[in-house]
Amino acid sequence: MDIFIDANAVLDTAKRVSEIPAKVAVSQRRALGTLRRRWPVIARRDIQAEYALSAQRIRAGVSVRTTREGVELVGVARGVGLRNFGTRKTEDGLSYSALRGKRGFRRKGFESRYRGTPIAFERTPISGDKRVPRTPIRRLYGPSLAQMLRKDDRPERMAQAGLDVITAEIDRLLLRSLRR
Repeated sequence: MDIFIDANAVLDTAKRVSEIPAKVAVSQRRALGTLRRRWPVIARRDIQAEYALSAQRIRAGVSVRTTREGVELVGVARGVGLRNFGTRKTEDGLSYSALRGKRGFRRKGFESRYRGTPIAFERTPISGDKRVPRTPIRRLYGPSLAQMLRKDDRPERMAQAGLDVITAEIDRLLLRSLRR
């Protein structure tokens, strides 16, 4: 009975096992990069399902940043101009649609150009009976992207979606690296 041991195969297997921790670290880094790319898209689709806002405007206000604890999905805190929510002039004021399927109305609202850009404004009422020829105006805003990201159970949905992306990507990368 002959016993044959292939030392090269044993050494190759030992080498592949010792490389696994480095491959895991690389897979984790790449998975975080994939999450940074995909998470704003997932958030944009979720926001657009509820709000009547363009994809371009959401992309401009949603970003992903890396912190010590991990990765955060961040929305701009400044309100989105009401003009971005499909405003229409009416004879009585300004009609807009912030939520899909619902229209709102501002009685004293109007559109005007400011530095070449059309913006929604509203006349602010002055107390008293005194007639003022030019009442003060203020710019109209809808909800901010930060408020949209915090609304209801969206934080939990976004966290779960991020976890799903990372898990699937790490699995894919590890299986790919172990096949080599």
